[in-house]
Amino acid sequence: MVGLAAPARADQTATTGIHQFMMLEPGDASFKLFHGAIWLEHDKATWNYRWGGLQCKGRDLSDTTVQLLFAAFRSEYQVTVEYVPSTYKDKTYRCITGVTITKA
Repeated sequence: MVGLAAPARADQTATTGIHQFMMLEPGDASFKLFHGAIWLEHDKATWNYRWGGLQCKGRDLSDTTVQLLFAAFRSEYQVTVEYVPSTYKDKTYRCITGVTITKA
């Protein structure tokens, strides 16, 4: 088979707690760039994991997934995030494509 490209596979983080949770509303100046982000305990100083907007185009999360992420943050459950890298204006962002929540 010639010319068939394999679909991009998401990378996966370590299973860890959520350190910080951010949601942006349409009136926020950064909303057009991304709609929300989480920082994970294991790499909070290096990365955040975003969804939506120009930085993660086509990678918006459903309302249910956002609610589950917040519930995991609030209850201190462990999460594993699947993500794909996305480049916007020569900077790389990690865009969430899936989440696994684990009871501690």
